[in-house]
Amino acid sequence: MIKILLFLTIYISFLDAKVFSANELKKMPKSYIKDYYIYKLLQKGVKKDDAKELLLEVKRLSPKLYKEFVPYIDKFKRKAYCQSLKPTQLLGRFSDCVKLGLSLYRATTIDKKLLYKISNEIKMEDPKLSIEYQVIAKNSFDYLIKLPPKLILELFNLVGDRYRKDNYDKPFDKQLLAKLVKLKAFNTTVKKIVRGDLKNLQRSLLSINSNDLNFNSNFLLALNAIRYDRFKEALKFLKIAKTKAKYNSQMDKVLFWQYLLDKDKTLLTKLTNSKEIDIYTLYAYEKLGKFPKNIRYKLEPKSQNTPFDITKPFEWVKFKDMIKRAKFSSKEQRTKYLLKYNTPWSEPHIARLLYNYHDNIHYYLRPYSWYLNGISTKRKILIYSLARQESNFVPTEVSSSYALGLMQFMPFVAKGIAKQQGIKDFHNEMLFSPKLAYKFANIHLDYLESNLHHPLYIAYAYNGGIGFTKRKILQKDFFKGYNFDPFFSMEMIPNSQAREYGKRVLANYIIYSKLFGRDIKLTHILEKLR
Repeated sequence: MIKILLFLTIYISFLDAKVFSANELKKMPKSYIKDYYIYKLLQKGVKKDDAKELLLEVKRLSPKLYKEFVPYIDKFKRKAYCQSLKPTQLLGRFSDCVKLGLSLYRATTIDKKLLYKISNEIKMEDPKLSIEYQVIAKNSFDYLIKLPPKLILELFNLVGDRYRKDNYDKPFDKQLLAKLVKLKAFNTTVKKIVRGDLKNLQRSLLSINSNDLNFNSNFLLALNAIRYDRFKEALKFLKIAKTKAKYNSQMDKVLFWQYLLDKDKTLLTKLTNSKEIDIYTLYAYEKLGKFPKNIRYKLEPKSQNTPFDITKPFEWVKFKDMIKRAKFSSKEQRTKYLLKYNTPWSEPHIARLLYNYHDNIHYYLRPYSWYLNGISTKRKILIYSLARQESNFVPTEVSSSYALGLMQFMPFVAKGIAKQQGIKDFHNEMLFSPKLAYKFANIHLDYLESNLHHPLYIAYAYNGGIGFTKRKILQKDFFKGYNFDPFFSMEMIPNSQAREYGKRVLANYIIYSKLFGRDIKLTHILEKLR
């Protein structure tokens, strides 16, 4: 076993920067990993016909990948050209180019006289867009609400936070609300209002009929009512939200907030019966003096038969595809087969393939622990908490935005750390090494912890950046005395990805703390946010 570990350690240190050919990539299964290597190949340059064929192979056309396809795809070229034009250069253009080059958000930032000119020029070709530009140019809520309901919502949802606050923070009257609330787009409007700084509009939503709105809208309307001490209305919205919940995680939210409002202890028991482990269920376990039992900290037995090189992303993709296509006579046979390949190196991969939501078993592994020797227990807990959320410890994970590796570093962050550490000839594929991923995470966390004092803030910063955390969270009113804080503030974080990420990392932090013998209470750690 020691020889295997030594070999892999040496091999990983010599990872190559691989660029696959177009023909090689066409044969690979669709995945974010494949998208990443298409992105790399396009940066290097390909034939136009190959680019057209590769476009059909893409799993998700991210903005980054789209940009690399622009030189090869004619319709992408036109869009990029129109978007590159200055507002004054849009005069005299066809309306389709104007629409591409002047979004409703961008329209709020340009000279109003120019916007009127552009609007008048496209009036015949695109009367709807012409009207939208004119409404923006008027900076008038009263003018906005005279439009057809669908157009009101389209404009309101797309103009941007600052413009909404400056021009549209006036209450909708009841008759108009009754029409708007029946439109699907109003779900987006609710989100913009409740999570925005739009106090007049927030108050106008306190008593609406929300039966036609989705789960998220009803949940946000409940929080909005809580903000204004309207707890009876909040419970009404939560009751409707419960009927709209499709996932256990959504039901957990409802039960948790119902408990905070009415202190019915039977709700705590319901939360501990959830298949989720999250901050809501952990809170319930803590209140009842219990701890989840549906957790596995390791997979046994271990073998020496690692099924693929864990540092080569397509080998993992192919192994997953092979298991997906394989025929097993029973679930037990599949489990037995997979465990034959469970080694200290492949444990995260096998756990991911074994995981089944309906089994109600959650894996909190500690793979590649030998690379964290000499690091404090507190830091190990934080690294594991982040890594579990980032990649479930799969070393070759690639996100849709091309964050790479076990710790999901964006290449520009990793390159900065590599330069700081004097690592010569650094390339992105080196992040597929667990050893390097942990090392870079430890260095990055030194920086984050020197600026932030709490694991939740560190999670926000790890996901959204320290600039986002300081500007959008620490310098705002979050965690400074809302009803039911810090839970209320945690639901109001403006970036949806960072908001959910922070809650999940915090739940991981509680579990891993327990695993390392540190009985850290969720309620105690959250008190330090205030």
